[in-house]
Amino acid sequence: MKRLLTLLLLGYLWLTPLADAASHTKVDLVNLTPDIRPGQKAMVAVRFVCDDHFHIYWKNPGDAGQNPTIEWQDAAGTTSGPLLYPGPKMLDQKGIYNFVHEYETLLLLELTIPATATGELNLKAKVEWLECDDKGCYPFDKEVSLKLKVGPGNAAVKHDPKLYGDLRPIVRASYTVKADTLTVTPPAEAKLVLSKVWFPERGVLSPEGVFKQKQDATTKSFSLKDATEKLETGPVVFAAQDTSGTWHRVEALPAAGSTTPAPANTTKETPKGNSAWLPWSPEAEAKALAAGQTVYIDFTAEWCATCQINKRVYKHDVVAAAFADKGVVLMKADWTKKDAVIAAELTKYGRSGVPCNVFLKQGAPTALLSEVISDDEVLAALSAISAGKEYRAANESHGYVVWLLLAFGGGALLNLMPCVFPVIGLKVLGFAREAGADRGVVIRNGLLYSLGVVLSFLALGGVILALKAGGNSVGWGFQMQSPGFVLGTCVLMVTLGLSLAGVFEIGTGLAGTAAGAEPQGGASGAFFSGVLATAVATPCTAPGLGAALGFALDKDRASGETLLFFVVIGLGMAIPYLLLSIFPKLTNLLPRPGEWMETLKQAMAFPLFAYALYLLWVLNSQVEDRGWVRDASLGLAVLATACWIWGRWGAPHRTDRERLIGKTSAVLLYVLTLAHLYWYLP
Repeated sequence: MKRLLTLLLLGYLWLTPLADAASHTKVDLVNLTPDIRPGQKAMVAVRFVCDDHFHIYWKNPGDAGQNPTIEWQDAAGTTSGPLLYPGPKMLDQKGIYNFVHEYETLLLLELTIPATATGELNLKAKVEWLECDDKGCYPFDKEVSLKLKVGPGNAAVKHDPKLYGDLRPIVRASYTVKADTLTVTPPAEAKLVLSKVWFPERGVLSPEGVFKQKQDATTKSFSLKDATEKLETGPVVFAAQDTSGTWHRVEALPAAGSTTPAPANTTKETPKGNSAWLPWSPEAEAKALAAGQTVYIDFTAEWCATCQINKRVYKHDVVAAAFADKGVVLMKADWTKKDAVIAAELTKYGRSGVPCNVFLKQGAPTALLSEVISDDEVLAALSAISAGKEYRAANESHGYVVWLLLAFGGGALLNLMPCVFPVIGLKVLGFAREAGADRGVVIRNGLLYSLGVVLSFLALGGVILALKAGGNSVGWGFQMQSPGFVLGTCVLMVTLGLSLAGVFEIGTGLAGTAAGAEPQGGASGAFFSGVLATAVATPCTAPGLGAALGFALDKDRASGETLLFFVVIGLGMAIPYLLLSIFPKLTNLLPRPGEWMETLKQAMAFPLFAYALYLLWVLNSQVEDRGWVRDASLGLAVLATACWIWGRWGAPHRTDRERLIGKTSAVLLYVLTLAHLYWYLP
């Protein structure tokens, strides 16, 4: 039973990250016209339905983002006009202003039906879109199709024409320019609401200028500062609402006698002392660099324990003051969920995962920091890039042998990272139990533990290479982007913790399996403790390890070389325990076996519980459905109850009937609860 549960749990943990992250937006092609006539117009639409907290972008996305596109693969002889967008809403993300759509959005397409059309028209197209929430952006594409019957009787989706300014006559307006202000005067008969936001279709007005637009009784005013496009002769086009809530397309032309201004000033000063973190995007980065600003990007993830340690540096007064003094634009690239854009950016810096921290400034060499940063390193890198000088972290060395040594050292240092602390205690307990055991058994267990670590790292490297070959952007710790993996690890930590605390035992103890603490036949326990150590180590990285992995996962690196690096990392992580096994005199430093071992065993349950709470926090950031997160918390309590039933009524002093009923009830409760959590996993 012990081996079966161990194999099932660990096997599931390794396999869950292979599933691709699902889009939070449902997309399909729908019909809006019940009666399709040859030679006539018909309206169809691309329908987007975003989950709560997610959005897609308008035709002018604002500071960052990308509007949806459609590419016809088979238009069935029809001709199509451009996508017609409903009026958007303003989204302010700490000074990054975007124009977006939320919930259900229909982007209309007017089709011209062929004059000779008969029977059915089978439309096929590919839709690409960028969906975002407050943690990141995720590009997706989907092939959509729609069958239209020529004639009446087609199923049609209803839409609200009031939302589409392109469906009604253009409202003509005029504008004047004075200094850096554009003032639009709409016709009074249009009854446009000047107090509501007007959205420009192009970048002749900056998103911040749109956000800060002003109005009086008859005019609308916008600042021309920071515009990305030159205001030239021709209309400035807006989407605006009238008093009934109907959207209109407003085209403003220069008023008689006015002149076109010079190109708008594209520089923008960031006030010193601005320590707000902005969400990173390539567009936001490019905008800040073009304005001559120094940019600091923290590539991070909620599941990355090393990233959380690094964040403490930003709170230190000396670092915060330096950021403020230099006017550094702080950006956070959150890789908690899968994000191909961030993965590609990490590759550009020679890293395969987080943490990754860089300073950027136009005209200066990129300053790439170490994986585990310090005050001194941040200040040194900032000083170098401010002076336009090159900065190189101490571990950014060259030479194949040096990279291998970094990989080995990084693997060894993983044992000092917080992710591995729970396993360290279990291994200490295992060595204490092995005191006085046959030396051959001790060495065997040490070798099997090392084999479990090395083979797990080798398997992890193989999975990463396979996914990369399939076009996926993955790297170190990628499995932590899977809520299924995080949930499984959380459940395993709670179960192991309860076993250590003495709530229940399976065979000689599931905790014994984790510790490899069975000197008289714990071969499987020793091996799987190595697998477990690798599984819990992946949310962390160590000094030098990230750089070595970036070197190993370079696209030009042979697969065999890459796998060699993963083997070396595994050897580095396993070497302390292997040495203790081969040289058992080192374990003489431990007290003799006694009551302290039971105390230590129970005490080691609490780091596991703490790690489970941390993983629950990670789940809370990955899953938008707060109801499911609440259910997962309750589910852990139910799983703990199942473990308690096993320990209470499955104990040896119980009758055979009591043990049968108790263990059967416990297994059913445990399995059904786990199945429920995974079945409803968002």
